[in-house]
Amino acid sequence: MRPLFLAALIVLSPSPSFSIINGLPANVEDFRSFVSIRTTSPFPRHEGREINGCGGTLIAPEWVLTALHCKSLFENADHATEPVFVGINIQPDGSVGTRLRITEVRMAPVLLGMARLDAALLRLEADATTHGAEVATIVAGAPVVGLPTTTIGIAMGFEGAVLEYYNSEVAEAGLCATGGADFDPAHDFCVGLTGSTQRTGYGDSGGPLYVADPENPGAYQLAGIVKGGVKATPSGPEETEFIRYADVTQLRDWIRAIVDAAE
Repeated sequence: MRPLFLAALIVLSPSPSFSIINGLPANVEDFRSFVSIRTTSPFPRHEGREINGCGGTLIAPEWVLTALHCKSLFENADHATEPVFVGINIQPDGSVGTRLRITEVRMAPVLLGMARLDAALLRLEADATTHGAEVATIVAGAPVVGLPTTTIGIAMGFEGAVLEYYNSEVAEAGLCATGGADFDPAHDFCVGLTGSTQRTGYGDSGGPLYVADPENPGAYQLAGIVKGGVKATPSGPEETEFIRYADVTQLRDWIRAIVDAAE
């Protein structure tokens, strides 16, 4: 499988990031809800090796929440000739504990102008929690400026790329509402620190942004879905220290309706 958005990176980026930029190794036990949507690398030098195409979050035992703009990876997964897999239970050495096939795809609701929220739900062939994964809890309130955040990912890493993180905070919306960036503060929020050298890498789209669980010290709750950076150059996308996220609290009712109807 060679999705268009990955194939385009052959031209746009001769050296795509295979990890979060200046990320730190994460304790995988803290982030068992993180999942990896697996695909074949479009780069000839990788000789057909499997990479992470986009991230995602286990939001119910059989359901993964990810970004809609990653749809070239999974939009036909329910009837594709070649199965599309999600890797769960990432190990400390970066190996994938279990691969589960995607069996159903649900795209987020349509907004005004026929645009959609940048989110999709992927149903898995089995209960991921029986394979060591954990279901994420959605944060209660919408993110506010200054709220500390933790972004998790493996970018376009091969199996064996360790899970990494970086800490940041929710920023003013205007820092992400620039140029032609796909950003609407009605359902998105901005994260970053001016001058920071840490940011997401290619392949981190769809992955989770967590915040501390106020009722459970050391635990995390899901607040956002990675959309991407805010600046573009003539050579293609260039992610900056300010990253756009879809606000998961705006998706709560839609998620609950889909999951409840499937039970």
